[in-house]
Amino acid sequence: MMEKNNSGMKKSNSENKINRRKFLISLGNTATGIVVLGGIGVTFEYLTPNVLLEIPKVFKIGPINSIQPNSVIFEPEQRTFVVREEQGSFYALSAVCTHLGCTTKWNDIGAAGNSAAVISCPCHGSLFNKYGEVLQGPAPRTLDKYRVQLEDDKLVINTGEKVSEDEMILKV
Repeated sequence: MMEKNNSGMKKSNSENKINRRKFLISLGNTATGIVVLGGIGVTFEYLTPNVLLEIPKVFKIGPINSIQPNSVIFEPEQRTFVVREEQGSFYALSAVCTHLGCTTKWNDIGAAGNSAAVISCPCHGSLFNKYGEVLQGPAPRTLDKYRVQLEDDKLVINTGEKVSEDEMILKV
């Protein structure tokens, strides 16, 4: 059926319907739009910073009067042992085994034939004395020792600063 438009020209009904060409053009434009939007999204994600929340390397424990002599405090977030000896001095050791990075355990009653307190790796069997020295392998070296300082009646432990055995003990 033909009808007249304003200019007097005849217009067929087939012009009002979508044909294969118009459909494929629309489909291609839609696919291109999706790809462009995806590319913009990936580019935006690439350009925004990925923030990694790191565990603080310096932390405080205290007041020191609340820490009993001959006791051990385990800080799980920092994986650190803070030890107060019988005479009142303090030191801090890493609780990370030097073999494969497992978290070690403090044993007051000893283990594997050692009657004194030891630090043991539950995964691979390494044993360390209470100062972090290797008693039994497979750990290749001693546990890391951290600097301990006194500030406002609290201990400040810096896990970013490894010290020697001579420097590790804070006498109070």
